[in-house]
Amino acid sequence: MDIIESAVCVEKCTALVKARISRRLSEQPVLRMRSFVATDTSSPTKELDAVVLANTLVGYGEKITLENMAIIENLIKFSKLEASYEVPGDDPQAWYLAFLKCMDEAGCFVADSGYTVYQKSSSQLTMDNIVTDIVKAGMDAAKAAIPGASILSAVADSTLNALKKEPEAINLFNREVTGSKGVRLAVMPCDQLANGIIVTSLTSIDSAGGSKETAPVFFNWKTSGLDIFRGSAFITFNPIRYAELKNELEGYLGQYYKPLLQKRFDRRRNAPK
Repeated sequence: MDIIESAVCVEKCTALVKARISRRLSEQPVLRMRSFVATDTSSPTKELDAVVLANTLVGYGEKITLENMAIIENLIKFSKLEASYEVPGDDPQAWYLAFLKCMDEAGCFVADSGYTVYQKSSSQLTMDNIVTDIVKAGMDAAKAAIPGASILSAVADSTLNALKKEPEAINLFNREVTGSKGVRLAVMPCDQLANGIIVTSLTSIDSAGGSKETAPVFFNWKTSGLDIFRGSAFITFNPIRYAELKNELEGYLGQYYKPLLQKRFDRRRNAPK
């Protein structure tokens, strides 16, 4: 079975992204443009193959090239900015759908975009249990939705395991995912298929409650009294499409993306040998 790509032509996707950028630039104060440089310290590396992007945890597999790591990461950053502009309030489902719409308009193929109540079991005592279970379920669903997506499961597992052993990364992630009304986070393992197509999945987890929690890290929060929602989507992108978007999209990110909200770390530290 061939991997599915977006049916929207490159020209239309490029026009949609440029229109988004034009709207945002007209609404924002003028800032000094920072050009994108491939060797910038904020760019992905093979040694630091995972990154916290505010409340989104991204991990990269063994097969993905540095160029494709940068491409999918830029699309994620851009879509996060767009979703936050379009949904500034506390509406996790609307934000999730706005994020996926932007990824779709940028030329990604988005398979499924379900957002449902999560039924936790009595044995799932902490958010760590919940996150692990929801991510696993998302990976299992991805295997059925996208040929070759089985490679994402190990990437997701090792990224989560490594995160917990990186003090700076977990502190940033914890700060960004927790709020007065609960937890909002996303996990996105990424890799590359033999034909060069980038494949990723999005597991979104939102909880309401937890305002009385005293545990410093949300992974240790008790789940009793929490209402939990989950979203799952499976995404592919043909990097050939990126050339038409590159200059304007990276220039825009250079202006408005906040590098202080990201922290890279080594995913493979806890990967199975």
